[in-house]
Amino acid sequence: MYKKYIVMLALFLCTSVVQAELEHITVQQLSALMEEGITVIDIRTPEEWQQTGIVEGSHPIMFFDQKGKPHIEEWMQQTDDLINPEQAVILICRSGNRTTSVGTFLSKQLGFKQVYSVKGGINSWLKAGNKTQPLEP
Repeated sequence: MYKKYIVMLALFLCTSVVQAELEHITVQQLSALMEEGITVIDIRTPEEWQQTGIVEGSHPIMFFDQKGKPHIEEWMQQTDDLINPEQAVILICRSGNRTTSVGTFLSKQLGFKQVYSVKGGINSWLKAGNKTQPLEP
């Protein structure tokens, strides 16, 4: 009987740790963290970048294609010089759904210590009156 409670406690603690590694932030927090020099990666598709532009200073590196297929190996190669598990990273997408998935992957599977996901993504950024820059060809 005690084994059952120990296993339940261990699962709870593991879940709590995972949740602490991915933090959902507001666009105001995004601005403040960018001023601290934390890398921002926009994981949307090229078509989405063209439609809305990107947050100035962010790195547009697609994770999921238009059909929702992840391009993990390619993405990891492109981000290799930008991020590492010991540094914080901010992810942004259109609405925050994809960054939650990618952020969980980075923290759970790759051991990233601090991953931020922007609540509401670029939609929230624009709704708050913030500007974007066009994606350069």
